[in-house]
Amino acid sequence: MADFSKPKSMVDQIYLSISKAITTGILEPGCRLVEQDLQKDFGVSRAPIREAIRLLEADGLVVVDAYTKKYVRNLTREDLTDNIPVLACLESLAAKLAAEKITPEQIEELEAINREIQHEFTAGNFAQCAALNFAFHRTFLKVADNKALRRAIRSIVKSTMWLWLTTQYYKNNTIIPSSIAEHGLILDAFKRKDTHLVENQVKEHIENVLDRFLKQSKFDTEGRYQFKMPPGHSVNAAPDI
Repeated sequence: MADFSKPKSMVDQIYLSISKAITTGILEPGCRLVEQDLQKDFGVSRAPIREAIRLLEADGLVVVDAYTKKYVRNLTREDLTDNIPVLACLESLAAKLAAEKITPEQIEELEAINREIQHEFTAGNFAQCAALNFAFHRTFLKVADNKALRRAIRSIVKSTMWLWLTTQYYKNNTIIPSSIAEHGLILDAFKRKDTHLVENQVKEHIENVLDRFLKQSKFDTEGRYQFKMPPGHSVNAAPDI
């Protein structure tokens, strides 16, 4: 039977459109989302607008206040310092599980991704470096094959990590070689099938990313991350973890 791709539903289209507007800075952090205005913009009833906003809220891109007003979420220093240590523990556990079953072919796939990061860095394609970084981590998470871990990691990545990481790769791209080198240490541990070592290497890698980025990120007096993309650039779509 032919595998025909299905058109996206109206809710999906609205969700993707608003998500892109948020991640490209068209809708800035703190911007209010008014359902009536969105209805006019999209030419639809209120129901698909509300469902799309619900999905954006679940992703952590939109927040709803006590008066049910919807706003584009502000990313804060606290978001990073709360979420990333948890992500380090979750991903290091995923790496430990993956090390017990990873195949030579899967290690080669990880090596190929890391080489591609180096290639794109040399070419100045820093957004692609960010996308490939997510692909590297997603690959061993897939090998771990633990649905609960995948759900937990996906929640943190979509709500916090991907927007911050991608913007930082643009602004502070000199940190990319450090990530490539640390990926190399993780690969060495996978090759040795040393579950304890690979667990520690992944945990240390993510903690190092937090440390490096916090030193270079800018926050306002209320701890809100100062999100500003260079002219002519945009953030990649949220990764499918």
